Amino acid sequence: MIQRIFLFLLLLSQIGQICHGETQGPTHTDLRYSGDYKRSQMDLWLAKSKKPTPLVVNFHGGGFRVGDKRSFQRNSMLQNNLPKGVSFASVNYPYIDQVEGNHLKLLEHCAESIKFIKKNAGKYNVDENRISVMGNSAGALITCFLGHAQNLGIRSIYPIQQPKGTPLLLRHIRADGPPIFVYNRSGLNDQIHHPKFALMLQGKCEEIGVKCIAYGMEGSGLRTLPKKKDANSLAMQFFKKSWKSKKNE
Repeated sequence: MIQRIFLFLLLLSQIGQICHGETQGPTHTDLRYSGDYKRSQMDLWLAKSKKPTPLVVNFHGGGFRVGDKRSFQRNSMLQNNLPKGVSFASVNYPYIDQVEGNHLKLLEHCAESIKFIKKNAGKYNVDENRISVMGNSAGALITCFLGHAQNLGIRSIYPIQQPKGTPLLLRHIRADGPPIFVYNRSGLNDQIHHPKFALMLQGKCEEIGVKCIAYGMEGSGLRTLPKKKDANSLAMQFFKKSWKSKKNE
């Protein structure tokens, strides 16, 4: 049985390589951005460029209880845009039990990763005025918190699978905060990532004048992706537009 499981996992790995191609390993692995927690580390992919590059920072999902930065390795946004001069980071952060169940403490700790990058922008050839953040599920909450509850100069946000913690987050959304591109790929039966949470975020943004583009599945109440377009490519266009904007500089 164990051998069959191993062969099945090996087959999945090979299929992944066929579908996504070979991946480029991080320029820096397990880079420590804080000494507070064992998981306070990130992987960093640096684009080759004579000029400082824009940076996209990813925060993994997992309900604040599981997940790892390495899941970003095969992300299509990373693979397609690293060769085009965009650098990337994928961040680990303490699980909720490691911060005594204090979600606010966890969210605030994640800001240390952005502060570390900005402090070392010259060392890593990163443009500290062109940093965007993205994340899935729990990572979606982190991205919105960092962009709007913190004053970090983040230029744009890409939350994916906006989760049920959203109502508590809405009070942090501010009129002068960065624009948001939210994508929800779940239907009405997903209670954790129900489309209503993305709609809540979109509604709050519209109420106070923050630019928010929201996409979802048919029948979710969100508009669907344009034909032959994927969320990651549209989000990258959204990022690039924000990097050209003078807002938040």
